[in-house]
Amino acid sequence: MKKGKELDEIDKDIIRILQENARTSYREIQEKLGISIGTIHNRITKLKENQIIEGYTLKLNNTKLGYKLTFLIRIQIDGKHTEEVLLELSKMPEVCSVFHTTGDQSAALICRFKESDDVHAFIRELNEHPHVSRTVSNLVLKEYKSSPHVEI
Repeated sequence: MKKGKELDEIDKDIIRILQENARTSYREIQEKLGISIGTIHNRITKLKENQIIEGYTLKLNNTKLGYKLTFLIRIQIDGKHTEEVLLELSKMPEVCSVFHTTGDQSAALICRFKESDDVHAFIRELNEHPHVSRTVSNLVLKEYKSSPHVEI
């Protein structure tokens, strides 16, 4: 794959297999796709060089770790402090995603908590922040899909 070129079907197949399980060996990919290990190695190397594959991650079960509560929290921030506040929030362990948004609120967060007291304390702290003028919080009742990446 040359820089700026579209992914071909072999690249897409390799990515799909790795999205399913990033620990899949080259030998297993070879068995599924019927191509040589050398070709697989070269393709993955090119995908990394072109920053299509940026790394491999670990997927955790939040519920089993005790994080039973997921919240979508929208925040209205004083415009000139938006980036500063969002960078500060992105460092907090319970904050899973931070989005600068258009619309009535400046930003949206996806946060996970163990107990309702943790949620209460977090939202109270947000509302006391000098550059936050309003928050709107929603408890997520059921998660149907959660992925930071597009599926190929």
